[in-house]
Amino acid sequence: MTDPELLAALHDFGVDAPSREALVFLPVVWVAWADGTVQPEERSLILELAGRHVALGVEGRRVLENWLAFTPDKERVERAAALLVALDLRSRGGGDVVDFCTQVAKVGADLFGRIRPVEREALESVARSLAVEPHLALDSLRSRLVVESHDTLDAGWFDEEVTNPFGGLRAPKKAAEVPPPPLEGPPGLGWVEAGSEAHRELGERLTVGRGRQNDLQLGWDGQLSRAHAAFERRPEGVYLVDLGSLNGSFVNGERVRERRLFGGEVVRLGETAFRWRGSPEAP
Repeated sequence: MTDPELLAALHDFGVDAPSREALVFLPVVWVAWADGTVQPEERSLILELAGRHVALGVEGRRVLENWLAFTPDKERVERAAALLVALDLRSRGGGDVVDFCTQVAKVGADLFGRIRPVEREALESVARSLAVEPHLALDSLRSRLVVESHDTLDAGWFDEEVTNPFGGLRAPKKAAEVPPPPLEGPPGLGWVEAGSEAHRELGERLTVGRGRQNDLQLGWDGQLSRAHAAFERRPEGVYLVDLGSLNGSFVNGERVRERRLFGGEVVRLGETAFRWRGSPEAP
């Protein structure tokens, strides 16, 4: 698998090569979420372990905060596990992913110190996923990187049962009523409105919502908040920032508070699916 392919897989999670070690803690956060909530003690321990064992960087800390705020999708955890195997990141800084997961699970143990069944099940799933042979993980990653049209990377990831330790076959996700524009097209922000593609170049900041005060007002989208989200150009790159919306902002199917966009991402705000294709001015 080539370096550009691995970098594209990292970008799907909102991290770049310098902040790739943040992925170590996606399975850990998923174990913390197993009972439906991340307890304050679990959050504190995760941040402590991350600060001690990996080089998060600014982008890594940003995505970690997103995972702690919103439940990670199981399929993204599967993808992260394959990437950790491919990048040989299963052990970092004197600890390993399964050990970190175990420590977090023990924080939520019962009165007798026993890990709760739901967290034990999540822990065992992570352990199985990380035991996959590297060549199988690479095959899984490569097979998805070649899929790109109207589909996001949230469709089924593992094609073979042996590379899907989290379970058996899943029912396909319901397709979006209005798909995002294709990957190829003019640089900037694209979306489909009234059956045809609309396009907008990004300056320093572009706000999106139903209210008239927005740079891009989509009053017909009833799922948008009045001030929903903003695309911001910063020295480091382009970022999506949720403005406290009711229904959330999603990048490649993952709900976020703030996330860097590298190019090619599908951003869903309300019922509208945007495609960020980057621009010549983006760093």
